[in-house]
Amino acid sequence: MAVAATLAGSVPAHAEGSRTSYIQGWKAEKESNRWRDSQKDKNATKVQFKGCDSDRSSGFSAPLTLYRVKSLATDPGYGKKINTCNTSNWGQTKTAGQFYFKYHSTGYTISVDSVKISW
Repeated sequence: MAVAATLAGSVPAHAEGSRTSYIQGWKAEKESNRWRDSQKDKNATKVQFKGCDSDRSSGFSAPLTLYRVKSLATDPGYGKKINTCNTSNWGQTKTAGQFYFKYHSTGYTISVDSVKISW
């Protein structure tokens, strides 16, 4: 019985959902596809970039904001994160709904080989 309890307690928590995609030639105010988070867990919403490229001479930097879709109103934002080819973490959003992130460029174009979104 003690062995079963130990094994059950060591099972890792899994995100409610995730998807992997890519970005090709995004410019200012480009939005990702939307996903649904039912808030069945307490996991954070994260966007991970790998294999990044930009026409910015001083290196890769992508200002991103996470939004929740809200009918007939402005979509509420969860704050801007600067992604430098790493993981942006907005924490637990706590409200179920459809989400997306937006790239807020200052005139630069970005491409990313692998974009993993987890929620």
